[in-house]
Amino acid sequence: MAEKDGLSGLILDGTRIEGKLLFDKVMQIHGEVHGEITSDSKLVVGKNARINAHIRVKQLIVMGKVEGVISGCESLEIHEGGQVFADIEVKTLQIKPGALFDGKCAMIKDSKTKK
Repeated sequence: MAEKDGLSGLILDGTRIEGKLLFDKVMQIHGEVHGEITSDSKLVVGKNARINAHIRVKQLIVMGKVEGVISGCESLEIHEGGQVFADIEVKTLQIKPGALFDGKCAMIKDSKTKK
């Protein structure tokens, strides 16, 4: 995956992280993360990834399994085979055929409409 802003990190399959994960650029997870994930950038959850966390990122792409809470996310895409079991707060949401979403969804209003 080539990204214009680069890659902050890559968590490979077979790796498990517990605690807080903070990053500046794009992060790809193919292993397990339990705790909190925070960034003003993009998080890509690979097909074999298992996440149980409170996630606060700008853009989230899910191809694996995510459980927990997703808040303040501008864009969430759940791809085929992706599973999200979470209450979410997002600006835009795309659920592709073959994806699974189970939880509550609150849509974030555009900041211009809050006036």
